[in-house]
Amino acid sequence: MDPLVDLTALELASALRRRELGVVEVTTLALSRAETVGAAVGAFTTLAPERALARAESAQRRIDRDEGAVLTGVPTAIKDLEPTRGVRTTLGSAVFAEWVPDVDDVVVDSMDDAGLVWIGKTTVPELGAACYTEPEGAAPARSPHDLERSAAGSSGGAAAAVAARVIPLSQGSDTAGSLRSPASACGIVGLKPSRGLLTGGLAGHDGLGLSTKGPLALSVRDAAALLDVLADAPPVGSIHPPRRTGFLAACDEEVPRLRIAVAAESVSGTAIDPLVAAAVDDAAELLAALGHIVSTVSQPTDPVFVEAFSDLFSALAAAKPVPADADARLRPIVRYLRARGRGLDGGAMAASALTVQASAGRWAERFRDADVVVQPTITRLPAHVGELRDDGDPAGELAAMTAFTGNTILANATGFPAISLPLGWTHDGIPIGVMLTARWGCDDLLLALSAQIERAAPWRHHLPRTLVSQHPHPEGIA
Repeated sequence: MDPLVDLTALELASALRRRELGVVEVTTLALSRAETVGAAVGAFTTLAPERALARAESAQRRIDRDEGAVLTGVPTAIKDLEPTRGVRTTLGSAVFAEWVPDVDDVVVDSMDDAGLVWIGKTTVPELGAACYTEPEGAAPARSPHDLERSAAGSSGGAAAAVAARVIPLSQGSDTAGSLRSPASACGIVGLKPSRGLLTGGLAGHDGLGLSTKGPLALSVRDAAALLDVLADAPPVGSIHPPRRTGFLAACDEEVPRLRIAVAAESVSGTAIDPLVAAAVDDAAELLAALGHIVSTVSQPTDPVFVEAFSDLFSALAAAKPVPADADARLRPIVRYLRARGRGLDGGAMAASALTVQASAGRWAERFRDADVVVQPTITRLPAHVGELRDDGDPAGELAAMTAFTGNTILANATGFPAISLPLGWTHDGIPIGVMLTARWGCDDLLLALSAQIERAAPWRHHLPRTLVSQHPHPEGIA
């Protein structure tokens, strides 16, 4: 038995509490897989074995004293956009290649407090400003289901690590789909929580309400358990409290009969790949079979909204604190976004913000009769590595990224919770994510429905064939 292949995070935590497995053993196995399988998928920028093993020993002591939390001892990772004390944090950029922070971000403290054992920093695009993960100085993050395809971004390394069974869950973040797009490309679960549920950490709120931390996991229940950990952080900037009885508990509750709206089009106007559209149709049929009321509602194209959202995304890229003499060392797409953002005066920024707010309001009004909206996560199958990057035409690259991500920006604009579930698979094993969006603050309902779907159409048997066939049972624990 390979605990990283055969067990979810919660199952692994349970085995640790029963003393059937040791935390140090499992951590050692995860570090070994990170160096082999993790390297093959470009999952990590930096590994921290000494820190991880010390934390593993501490977690084992907590378990031995019966003081462990739900996920104590489970191996995980931190996205390389989050500061980690004493551990290199590159932000995916050559400019920060040697930066070693002297403080941990709040999200790191929360995961440490819960007894999770993070083994390293997961790969990100430069400053998180792309929907593919191909940073300078590090290997590109690849989908473990097809190594020629990108793991998407910006949480691409985290999604690749989880999908490749190096770790069962990981922390990520999302400004324009950066949790959900990688989840779709890698065949796992990615949840963007409601606006204000989680603290923004050391960086605070982005000022526009677009960004949030969130979980990536093999299963819905694992994602819910990690959300409980993240929601337990000090409520810096939070605007409503987490669910009192826990998000994991919500996964076991009876799901009422819900009104489900299916919107198969993209707000960007991008044509939806027929295989992706078929996965959405299959999800709708499954929801109807589960007893929910399913109807079709069109998703209008809104180029004005997409352009205004791109303005705000560019402004956030421009706001990143980069040394003045280092701009020339940034990737062309990052330089383009920063120049675009800096070119917006106060009036233009206000106009873009108001446009995004108005469009978000219209979207919410259009789907006001639905408890949950079902849409494609991304508009097509995962892009091939290098396909979206265009250093010679960064404006064209931004347009290509916008076309690829499609509807993910809607939940960042509305602040609604949205989750990508791996409900579609091609005949050769390429995953297709389907996105479910609930109303603001209804993260518990969204997780309950997602858990119901997973029970009806489980995906655990979809192992990444390109890797598991080569490493069916890595040495370490049998």
